[in-house]
Amino acid sequence: MFIKTRHYDACIQKVRIEVGTLVGLKADDEAYIVLKELPTLEMLRLKEASEQGENQTLTLLRDLLPSILVDHNFYEDADAKKKMDNREVASLVFESLDLTVKVVNEYTHAAFFSRADASGGRSHPSAARSSTEEEAQSSTPSTATGSST
Repeated sequence: MFIKTRHYDACIQKVRIEVGTLVGLKADDEAYIVLKELPTLEMLRLKEASEQGENQTLTLLRDLLPSILVDHNFYEDADAKKKMDNREVASLVFESLDLTVKVVNEYTHAAFFSRADASGGRSHPSAARSSTEEEAQSSTPSTATGSST
């Protein structure tokens, strides 16, 4: 039996993207965002957009980002009492070219875009830290949307 409070995180996969140095902090792990996988229909829209070109892909991701952003540590105040709204964080991501490139690249190359691991099962559902080292070790080539070819 599926129980949302126990099984949702195993069902919906996430990726943590560390962006501290791109937002003016000393280390990447000082600021992060966690994005969940796209719902099925949006994944199909992303595939179609990627076939139309980079502009359509970025426009769609900009529109979807607030709804797939599940956690972050961006705050309104220095006391860290009030988190920024997801729309504000998404807007910030798309204001900086370097930040946009990092978030889009790491998100589209996340494990959940190529669902299966070596045993044929789902990849690990935790919000794993994204890194270029993990991407380099991957044996599955990716297309512009990050899905297996």
